[in-house]
Amino acid sequence: MKYKPSLYKLSNGVSVILDPMDVETAIVSVCFKTGSRDESPEEQGITHFCEHMLGKGTAKFPTKKSIDEYMEMRGGIRNAATGHASIGFGGKILAKNLNALIELIGEQLQNSLFVPEKIEIERKVILNELRQMMDDPDEQLGYFISKTLFNGQTQCYTTLGTLDNIMSFSRQQMIDFLHRRLSANNCIICISGKIIDVDSTLKCLESTFSFLEPKDVPNNTQILYTPSVAHNLKAGKKEIKLRLIIPDIWEQKYENLYAQKCVEKFETFLTKRLFRTLRYEDGLVYELYGTNLGNEKFNWNILSTETNKNNIEQLVAAIAKRCYKFYNENIITDKDLYRLRCGAQLFNADWLESAASRCRTLVSFYYNFNKIYSYEESINMDNAITVDDVVKYSRGYFDGELSVITQGSELDTDLKAVWLENFHS
Repeated sequence: MKYKPSLYKLSNGVSVILDPMDVETAIVSVCFKTGSRDESPEEQGITHFCEHMLGKGTAKFPTKKSIDEYMEMRGGIRNAATGHASIGFGGKILAKNLNALIELIGEQLQNSLFVPEKIEIERKVILNELRQMMDDPDEQLGYFISKTLFNGQTQCYTTLGTLDNIMSFSRQQMIDFLHRRLSANNCIICISGKIIDVDSTLKCLESTFSFLEPKDVPNNTQILYTPSVAHNLKAGKKEIKLRLIIPDIWEQKYENLYAQKCVEKFETFLTKRLFRTLRYEDGLVYELYGTNLGNEKFNWNILSTETNKNNIEQLVAAIAKRCYKFYNENIITDKDLYRLRCGAQLFNADWLESAASRCRTLVSFYYNFNKIYSYEESINMDNAITVDDVVKYSRGYFDGELSVITQGSELDTDLKAVWLENFHS
């Protein structure tokens, strides 16, 4: 599968990435660099509410049903999403009808009606969405982490806002908010898939998105991190959810990509070894996985698992001892690195064949580094990594101040102290 994306600029400054593929469909993503983290306290939830209303009827397509039928008649589907740092609109369609999807997205962004009656219906829908989210144990824990470690700001797990805010948003407030936050300067459009006629596609994009004004839109990229040991009490729960949160040692910069890749190899090795020993030798967990959170400046790495309350001290002690061993004895080998590289090759092959994955990567990479993602450069970096480089660039991995977050029934153990007692030879 070939990979040769190109960058274009519309006359108003909108960034466009075209990623041609030998397939029969096209994925379109229209991303704006503004999200829930950029809202004021009184606005929390308004980006998500606006996203909902931008799909509920326009001058040309007055009902959601008319929008859906238009897409179905052209072999397409549409979607939208609100994140902490972005709001996005897009879809997938038969390549011959690509311009139809582009024009529909532009129509929604420019001419959505925000009918008052539909706003009230959607207000109820979003309130139900918020209640369902707050009933989900994983969402509850994510929200607790947000409030505890990041003061509920840029890392807030929920984009839905608060009950009071959702009830308060007016039609004019939403329209004004979108006019203030959506700009040609913070818009990234990516199309991955079959692009039959590049000139025609660019002409369609030019005419469709010419309404966007080229104005600067400030973003809130500050993260206030407060290392903590905290427990989210959920009475009656037999299992304790555990999150060990470790600050990243490399700032999110283009020049740090190789170092970050080396650290990722260490993290993957660490997580796999921990899982094998904790499950198959100790029987303390059913699963253990690594995730991360952050923004375009910094990341935090998370070890996530859960166990019975009676085993939580033993589990944290076991993790601390093995993390110390894996880190300080440098036990990763060339054979381990080869296995990790093979896994990366499989992931890269899957990625190369997926228009959706390619589109997501191209948008996020351009968002973070203002550059087109280079598949060849990434592969060359992976192939160049040595065991010595993994050790070199992961030095200091555990030097940042650890946060220990738990959720479940009452817990009176100082798990940070347990970690410190066991993180040694």
